[in-house]
Amino acid sequence: MNSTLKSMLIAAAAITSVSAFAQDKATLDLLVKKGLITAEERAKTLDEAAKARSASGVNKVFVKEDATKRLTIGGYFQAQYQNFDYSQTTATGVSASAPTQGSFLMRRLYLELLADVGNGISGNIVLDTSGNTSSSSTSWLDRAMVSHSSEIGTFDLGYRKVTWGYEESTVSSLFKASSGKLSTVERGITNRYWAEGENGSANRSDGRRLGFAAHHTGLHYNSVVNPQGFEYGASIVNSAQGRFTEGTNNNDLAYYANVVWNNKVSDNEAYAVGVNWGSSRYFNSTSAVNTLANMEGYNPFVGVKYFNWTFQAEYMSTKVTSSKDAAANTDDQDHTPTGYNAMVVYKINDNWEGVVRYTSLDTDMRGQKISDGERGFAAASTAATGTGSLYDKSDAVYLGVNYYFNLEALGQQVNGYNAKIQFGFERAKFKDVITQASTSTLATGASQISATVDTLRLQAQVAF
Repeated sequence: MNSTLKSMLIAAAAITSVSAFAQDKATLDLLVKKGLITAEERAKTLDEAAKARSASGVNKVFVKEDATKRLTIGGYFQAQYQNFDYSQTTATGVSASAPTQGSFLMRRLYLELLADVGNGISGNIVLDTSGNTSSSSTSWLDRAMVSHSSEIGTFDLGYRKVTWGYEESTVSSLFKASSGKLSTVERGITNRYWAEGENGSANRSDGRRLGFAAHHTGLHYNSVVNPQGFEYGASIVNSAQGRFTEGTNNNDLAYYANVVWNNKVSDNEAYAVGVNWGSSRYFNSTSAVNTLANMEGYNPFVGVKYFNWTFQAEYMSTKVTSSKDAAANTDDQDHTPTGYNAMVVYKINDNWEGVVRYTSLDTDMRGQKISDGERGFAAASTAATGTGSLYDKSDAVYLGVNYYFNLEALGQQVNGYNAKIQFGFERAKFKDVITQASTSTLATGASQISATVDTLRLQAQVAF
């Protein structure tokens, strides 16, 4: 009877071990303790269970093609609350305000697949199902490219960000930037003006955002990582953002080049100084066609880490040269928008850090709306006349705190962006309303408005 019971118990443990290994191990340990089976029988049963589990495919991911060497799955998601408070004052001293706007949203829902097929060749796809990516005409796709890495660097063919704008991306391996690693909840007005999708109308009435940076399809190159020396990169891509625009019988290619000097003194001290350059065409937003307007500019930047302090600063300048062709161009005037960001981050301890950022933008009479600078601000939801105006200049001050959770992975403590909560307040001011008639001029009298937008944002993130 005892022998029969023992055999039944061992068989049952072996069968169920395919799907519940940890539980079966505890069961077998108990059987050994009760004297119903021996330690040798326990070890044999666990070995057979491991073989059965391996054969069944439990705890494994099977790729479709046998040539795949390694498949990595990652991503992150962000949940956010935002609140906007708007007020304005005209040149004649008349003040007005608008109802407070508050809402919850899923800011980002990223899923990444990275397939390594060997010999330095890989494929990378990143999906964003949130629909909040306005720096691309394909809002659900953040990256899709084929890559080859070797001792001379990495070549990417496909759809990804070009290197322009410190908050968007940087060629420096010491100060890598991404949406998940932002010290602020949202990027600043200046970066958004260059990187978010072009949104000017099809006629010459307004230009607004440039669509100069961020996501473009083409060939990209980055040198090998060099934390104590020079790193550089270049891109030849479609001028228009997105992955579907193939050209309009004109020279629709854009060119970017980047160089940075890194100096990592220690884990507590690092420096980077560099510059990004680019030359592109401006596309109008309604028909995604080349306007024959040329854009060329540069973006110097600096990054410093010194123990608990991190400092980042950048300057942007791009000349938009009109073709003066009324049939093709959205604007018959030349403009040179300029802007800069400066940010200081102080790490209080492993969990807390404080952030201060100042950003300023001068569109040189090209113009921007408040919704161009403050992501999520809905002009149509208010009755205040200034929310739909076209402003020449803006600046903003951001104050925030970030909390990083204590995590444990593979026996080590992790305090990073994998799990964090961010809270920030930003006061943005917009001034010098532009009147667009035969030429762009500043409005006068009651039409000249100065606007202030106070924004509160709370965001939680989990990255994996």
